[in-house]
Amino acid sequence: MTRRLLAICCLALLLPACAPWARIAPDDHGFEKRDDYRLDLPIGWVRRTADVNDLFLTRDGPALNFIVVARQLHDRKLPYTKRETRADMLPFELAELALAEWRGNDATANLEVLSNTPATLGGKPAIRLHVRYRNERGLPIERLMVAMVDARGRLSLLYEAPAIVYFARGQSAFDNLAASLRFLGAGQ
Repeated sequence: MTRRLLAICCLALLLPACAPWARIAPDDHGFEKRDDYRLDLPIGWVRRTADVNDLFLTRDGPALNFIVVARQLHDRKLPYTKRETRADMLPFELAELALAEWRGNDATANLEVLSNTPATLGGKPAIRLHVRYRNERGLPIERLMVAMVDARGRLSLLYEAPAIVYFARGQSAFDNLAASLRFLGAGQ
């Protein structure tokens, strides 16, 4: 009986350490990728604690809205176009590559470009792409991406949500996140 009680207590102590999500609190909302960049995360959203991307956030669940922040090396080929980025790419070239990549995916092949404008990310030249597509059920989904390239690779911040209600609800959180980006380290 005591072994069983001990096992239950150990399990109860270890489970929180394995929690896949963590709520972003007002006193702990900074995120820093070592020697690269820093962001202020949207309070009240939740963060996936283990993800292949630098950061994966959601407010209402991944099916309803999410933000993905990813830094990838230039030689990492994009999955659909099999192309790479370069440090000397111009923002409009990066936008064309992103659109080609999304159109290469059957799930987003029917996308409509709502806007494609120059932007800045952490003070560096970037692009801001806003697209809409319909998912397999016909639901309109909006995607907003701010991305740039530098010597370290490509950096993208992407927000996606159903166009009905959810996109507008989280867009300001995404815009604030993108505006908070600051580069760290030497050579930035």
